[in-house]
Amino acid sequence: MAEPASALERLGDDREDRAIPMVPVEKDNAYALREYLHRKVIESAHADPFKSSFLHFLGLSKDGLPSFDFAALSLYQRCAIAGLGVLDETVSSQDVSRLLGQAAKIDSTPRPWVSDMFGVMAVKWLVAQMNEARIAREFENWSSEFLAQQISGDHLNLFEKDIAAYVLSGDSAVYASACVPLFLHYRRLRRIEDHQSRMSLIGRFMVEFRAQAQGDASTALLSLMVHVFDQVNQDLAIVPPKGWSLDDLLGFLEHIPVGLKRWTWEDSGRTRGAEPAKWPVENEYHVQNLLYVLLGPIFNDIADEVNLQPVGQKNPRIDLYLPSLHTVIEVKYRKDVKKSFPTLIGEIAEDASLYRADAKYKDARIVSFLWDCTRATEEHTKFKEGVLKIEGINGCVVVSAPSTMNQGENT
Repeated sequence: MAEPASALERLGDDREDRAIPMVPVEKDNAYALREYLHRKVIESAHADPFKSSFLHFLGLSKDGLPSFDFAALSLYQRCAIAGLGVLDETVSSQDVSRLLGQAAKIDSTPRPWVSDMFGVMAVKWLVAQMNEARIAREFENWSSEFLAQQISGDHLNLFEKDIAAYVLSGDSAVYASACVPLFLHYRRLRRIEDHQSRMSLIGRFMVEFRAQAQGDASTALLSLMVHVFDQVNQDLAIVPPKGWSLDDLLGFLEHIPVGLKRWTWEDSGRTRGAEPAKWPVENEYHVQNLLYVLLGPIFNDIADEVNLQPVGQKNPRIDLYLPSLHTVIEVKYRKDVKKSFPTLIGEIAEDASLYRADAKYKDARIVSFLWDCTRATEEHTKFKEGVLKIEGINGCVVVSAPSTMNQGENT
């Protein structure tokens, strides 16, 4: 027998809480709006099992795991919450099949899940976790009974239709919003490998996010919005308030020699009884570490030693990567004259071609950074001109080791 619908069973489709007053017009600061919306979704979700579980799933809950009697919930609620994977309780394949065997309507009255895209999405995840072909077919038949009609109808909003498209079509879905594809990207459900495409979506998402100041979105959708906003903020996390461009980065790197004037290289100890200290830079790894120290406080998303997709027997690896600028820094080290400038140019060209072979970095900008122990400044201009002629190279910086350093001299 079909189970009766309950108020709680509506899960993400909580249009009844849209009476919550929204943020005043003057609160147009994105971060202030984020804090306002976060408080509202916490207030609205605390007494609802699915909403509170969804908040925990998104990492937005200020408390621990939500507390409620899982066994007392309806079958649909149990399946949806189990799909979020935040609780120890599970649902048997027999129970999932029982849910998927239920019709979308009872006496022409739609069941709660027909308009609840967030709950249906969670059931989709539960089915994927079970990895059973039979249940997957049952879910496809169950969801197709109502999703296509909902997508073509006018009951769902833009974002709910996009979630329905994801549930129904998976990787082949086409989205009208920016929020939903970004959510799927950050949850690693459908990655957006092209950097420019992701940046374009982020720009559109910020418009969608600010529109919530005067909107009437459900608690589940607002939770999703806040989560994506947080992820975007991390994606673009740069300390300077107006952000850095590639030119800013190149200018910063080119001015490193100014700071190297104070590089420690002592002939005698600076304090009583101390041994003289010298900080040698002896290889590419030392240069890479120096750049990490300098750039880390500015770009808190910096990554080093990033392994790329193999290219035949080659296993390329990026020295430094700045996701917020989608920029690779390739570090080179010239210890002595045995390492010729033509050889360095050849190595840089090979590295650039290997990076381009990886789909994630094919459109990344590449900056070559050379630490020259030989201080062959008369060769630097010609070297930089040669490197910048290589396809895919967007910048070249050469820094000579401080003159106080004795090792690696060109003798």
